[in-house]
Amino acid sequence: MEKNEYQVGNLIFVIIVLFLVSVLLISIPYQTKWFDGIPLVKQPRLWPTFCIIGMALFSVFYSLQIWQNYKIEGRIKSELKELKSWAKPFEFVVYFLLYVWLVPLAGYLFSTLLFFFLLTIRQGYRTLSMLLISLTTGFGIVVVFKSLLKVKISSGAIYEYLPDGLSTFFMIYF
Repeated sequence: MEKNEYQVGNLIFVIIVLFLVSVLLISIPYQTKWFDGIPLVKQPRLWPTFCIIGMALFSVFYSLQIWQNYKIEGRIKSELKELKSWAKPFEFVVYFLLYVWLVPLAGYLFSTLLFFFLLTIRQGYRTLSMLLISLTTGFGIVVVFKSLLKVKISSGAIYEYLPDGLSTFFMIYF
């Protein structure tokens, strides 16, 4: 790798890879077994160990190459900026986890409509037509999955506060 081939994010990437390889190497004795009386090539621990050791060696070689170039260039601020850009998609993981947490409490219909509405706003679509399209899409998804496909999704705790007939209807179809 030439000095001018260094790209922002390589150092962070190699640190993450070295950490993961270390975790894998440490976990080999706990995740695999060695059996007495079985030939070497048939041991369950052998081939995963070879793969992880190979991954570790190549990661070390790559990290040495990156570190050599990094000392010359020294771009810590750009590395942190790159790491921040890598972390941005985790925002949507948090949204999805909140949605999954909300479904048993507020019900599939309300949670899905709220999720679609808030994500539409988050993506910058704030016109009435886009919000209505979003809510219609969310409602259509609920009808298809819960009513037509009969997917078993836990009914929301909020449905228990509805009148008896309406409560049963929402628990079954929404």
